[in-house]
Amino acid sequence: MKPIVFFRKFHKWLGLVIGIQVLFWAAGGFVMTFFDIEKVRGEHTMAQPAAYTLNSDISITATQALQQIDFEPESMTLKGLLGNPVWVAQSEGKQAIVDATTGQKLSPLDESMARQVALADFSGEGELASIQLLSEELGEVRGKDLPIWQAQFNDSDNTRVYISPQSGDVVARRNDTWRVFDFFWMLHIMDYKNRTDFNHPLVVFAAFLALFMTLSGLYLVIKMVFLKPKRNRVVKA
Repeated sequence: MKPIVFFRKFHKWLGLVIGIQVLFWAAGGFVMTFFDIEKVRGEHTMAQPAAYTLNSDISITATQALQQIDFEPESMTLKGLLGNPVWVAQSEGKQAIVDATTGQKLSPLDESMARQVALADFSGEGELASIQLLSEELGEVRGKDLPIWQAQFNDSDNTRVYISPQSGDVVARRNDTWRVFDFFWMLHIMDYKNRTDFNHPLVVFAAFLALFMTLSGLYLVIKMVFLKPKRNRVVKA
């Protein structure tokens, strides 16, 4: 079999195998460049955090705050939560919040406080429609510690704010735009389960096939266009 015949068949059948995934890569790349990443991340509806400065309201020391928690922390951090100073203790995935003015342990956050954190974080058009504590893993906050508070707003993009009951931090912001982006991200990296691994064996193998399809196509172009043998002209008598 002549090389050009082999490469024609090779390119055709390889294109049938990998062509759809190449289309998904192109579509995914287009979508990911089309959307504003700030809108995908929900940053356009995020309120500007209020400036917080330490003052004389702090009456509970870190040592006193330690008496309110049931584990030995690796670090104690002083920060502001809803305009009030709090101590945040951390150790190997464990966290606890202690009010730095009253000494009261605030974690895990109850619904009332989680609602206040969500409202303080959101600046978009819409109201808080519902709030619930999730104990089962949800795809759009995969990898986040459970349980987690989900605050649902009724704005045009259905913004969802996720709050850690242990630290009081907003750990994720999601919306309908993010869901579209995430779907095409899944197609782009071919991780159909966790949607996080972009160098797993399947995508590496697909990229390998796509490379060979491209090289075979390049060979055909060079062979048929630039190295095409000249035909002898037949002169009629």
